[in-house]
Amino acid sequence: MKKLCFITTLDVTQTSFIVPVLPLFKAQGYDITIMCAMSDDFYERYSKEYHCINVRMHRGTSVVDLVRMPFVFYRIFRREHFDMVQYATPNASLYASFAAKWAKVPKRIYCQWGIRYVGCSGILRSVLKTFEKWTSRNSTHIRPASWKNLDYAVSEGLYRREKAAAIGDGGTVGVDLKNYSIEKKPIYKAEIREKYPALKDKIVYCFVGRLSRDKGSFELLDAFRKLSDDRQDVVLMLVGRAETEFPEAYSWVKDRKDIVFTGPVPSNIVCQYMSAADVLVHPSYREGFSMVIQEAMAMGLPVVTTDIPGPSEVIEKDVTGILAKARDVDTLYECMKWMAENPEKREAMGLAGRKRCEDHFSRERMLKLTLEDREKILQD
Repeated sequence: MKKLCFITTLDVTQTSFIVPVLPLFKAQGYDITIMCAMSDDFYERYSKEYHCINVRMHRGTSVVDLVRMPFVFYRIFRREHFDMVQYATPNASLYASFAAKWAKVPKRIYCQWGIRYVGCSGILRSVLKTFEKWTSRNSTHIRPASWKNLDYAVSEGLYRREKAAAIGDGGTVGVDLKNYSIEKKPIYKAEIREKYPALKDKIVYCFVGRLSRDKGSFELLDAFRKLSDDRQDVVLMLVGRAETEFPEAYSWVKDRKDIVFTGPVPSNIVCQYMSAADVLVHPSYREGFSMVIQEAMAMGLPVVTTDIPGPSEVIEKDVTGILAKARDVDTLYECMKWMAENPEKREAMGLAGRKRCEDHFSRERMLKLTLEDREKILQD
């Protein structure tokens, strides 16, 4: 029986991106270990099904972790004799890649679901790029989130092309379409618009995710301000938590009746909030692939996103959504304005997006392709 180990920094990533595929591996007879910084709830939930090793790590920068964690992982790998170690998220991947190489784990898979340094500059960018190179070079196989991210990584000298491939058309675990029921969209829409009266009888633009600079939140606010100066029938709904304080330049947001802050909502009901919207706006600076865009398409939303690796591959340009330049208020405004002015095309894009999600990004398809990919690696 071959032993497989799946590693992330935090358990929330395991829950969203790793746990869904594990039953397929278990059904094939593999011995499975999960490693991450675990909450008691996570351990209690999954320790009966899989081997769970609680490894305390920090998400942010930690010099102590940088020195200590590779040796923590090394001792575990020497003891467990895994046939394959898969790691994702930057910190865990860096530590585990060194340890797995030292322990001579035969298959070391780096899930490069984002390239952190892309949104940075100066010394920090150089340091993070060096970490990315180390992780990549320690790995026997690399699985970036998309084909354009693969091309970018190769052009940056992070790794050789022959070490890497994306899964299917890109992405990770896909969308569970049973939970994103398009048939329930009218019910959800009515409920959320009742909860937030400002949304009623308006064209609703929705942003889902962290309210932070690298997600394009500030450009979104500026673009919406321009749009709302032109039109009285638009509302912006922001679903998520603010990771940074809005600067004084955005103090005007607090008093706006056409901007709705919902705060963070549980992941299992994000589809309900999306149902209340007419357009998803996702102006990120960098992205692995974007689960949010896949989920929005599953709920029949047309998409405005940025022309960067990942998001530009999730949508089909001018069929399921349109592209703005990253970090550019003017083109984002023009895209949002186009959506307001073309309701029939907007609706057609939403229908096409649902079909694209069903054909390319369903959970069933993505999990099957992931299992096939890992089994091929194990057999080589």
